[in-house]
Amino acid sequence: MDSETLEDHLRRATRNFTIRLPEDQVFTLGVDLARELARAHGETPARFPEIELSAAAMSEGKPQLSGGPARGDVRDGLFELGALLHSLATGEKPQVCWHLDGPPPGSLSTLTRRAALRALTTPDRNLRAASAAEAISLLAAALAAGPEEAPPWPAFQGGAERTGARTGAPPSSLALLWQARLGSVVSSPILTGSLAVAPTTDGRLVLLDRRSGRQVHEMRLASASESSPMVAEGVLHVGTDDGELVGVDLADGSERYRVKLGQLVRSSPLAAGNRVIVGVVESKTTGAVVAVDPAKGKLLWVRKLGAVFSSAALAGNRLLVGSDDGFLHALDLEKGTVIWSHRLGGKVRATPAVAGELAIVGDFEGRLVAVRLADGARTWCFEPGHPIYSSACLAGGLAVVGCNEGHLHALDVATGAPRFEATTRGPVVASPTAVGERYLVGSTDGSLYLLDREGRILLRLPLASGGIQSSVALAGDQLVVGSADGLHSLRLSS
Repeated sequence: MDSETLEDHLRRATRNFTIRLPEDQVFTLGVDLARELARAHGETPARFPEIELSAAAMSEGKPQLSGGPARGDVRDGLFELGALLHSLATGEKPQVCWHLDGPPPGSLSTLTRRAALRALTTPDRNLRAASAAEAISLLAAALAAGPEEAPPWPAFQGGAERTGARTGAPPSSLALLWQARLGSVVSSPILTGSLAVAPTTDGRLVLLDRRSGRQVHEMRLASASESSPMVAEGVLHVGTDDGELVGVDLADGSERYRVKLGQLVRSSPLAAGNRVIVGVVESKTTGAVVAVDPAKGKLLWVRKLGAVFSSAALAGNRLLVGSDDGFLHALDLEKGTVIWSHRLGGKVRATPAVAGELAIVGDFEGRLVAVRLADGARTWCFEPGHPIYSSACLAGGLAVVGCNEGHLHALDVATGAPRFEATTRGPVVASPTAVGERYLVGSTDGSLYLLDREGRILLRLPLASGGIQSSVALAGDQLVVGSADGLHSLRLSS
């Protein structure tokens, strides 16, 4: 009796290819075929077998790829593998046009699995998996994927206190890893264990593989979006220029909720317990801070203020948020009641950063103030004389902030005493971030700057001629930042 072929095996498994194969079986088969390709490529001389279903024998339940020419292209073979797996998982027959456009987005159960197949079938050969060993790793990881690890940079300025800092060896150089030409990204990206996520100014939410820059998923959010997202418990929360707050499941890319709050939501959401806090713009002069139950997409409370572009920071059970009414407000997290309000004078669109017993924030009239959390009393004020939209980064005992004159100012956190002033070639609306006692910030001149704690510019790296308004997101030795061109990822090294 003739031995069973892969074609026979699949015909039985899919009832003559009329239904889709269960995903686990697809990815198990994918790992087995990738191992066969790796074995063939590693022989001397190397072999480059086609995945011919009628010629591939099954042995002990696994496919075997024999023959094949001594010359070939690894990436072409991986595309062939990916096309077969996509077809088996979705029920769509492979088409010649897939070589130019890639397969259509599949309805696989998780973004991790979509990303693995995308890595094999992307038409961009430079982004395609480079070896059968890489394919094995991607497919096996997608097969075994469990809950995501805690995201390394889940929110604007890194977390609920909005300090924009993490510990680590201070970097001295930056090397470009990848660039994704997505169009303008003003918001600041967030980073999970596997993804870099950001909305674009034309209203798309784009999810990229963090390590390669390959696109994993894209969805239409709204007409436009400049809100920096936050992820908590696997759900991404983001505002839109249509005045909505939207929740997206990062496991499968589905929309979890959508709630209309006002005219604009430019604020970055803050997830705290069972609620999401976000600022709202209702008109040129009016707005609010609202708390939403993300499980139901329902409002829990609303606190009317001036227009709120600022994002809320968390200090215990208190929310700190600025408003166009010229105040920094402290609100009760549970009820939204005002605990105290501190008047700066100009519009407060920057996000406060919390350090110990202080909140530090700037305004449009060029003041940077430190306010006591306990009672809202001012402890110091620095007046560079130029509007401040940038949010302060707090690290190494310094508060570092940009201004519209193109300067970076560093102040002593405790006293407000000036420590340095550095100059870029354009207004700085992005918020600095810190690794150890080194500071990173983008400028509207289109460059990313690396400075030490004395204010010396160690590196100026041009990234986008249209400028940078996005703030840096950090994870290990990787950073990701948005620009007028899209997203850029760089490696930090000491």
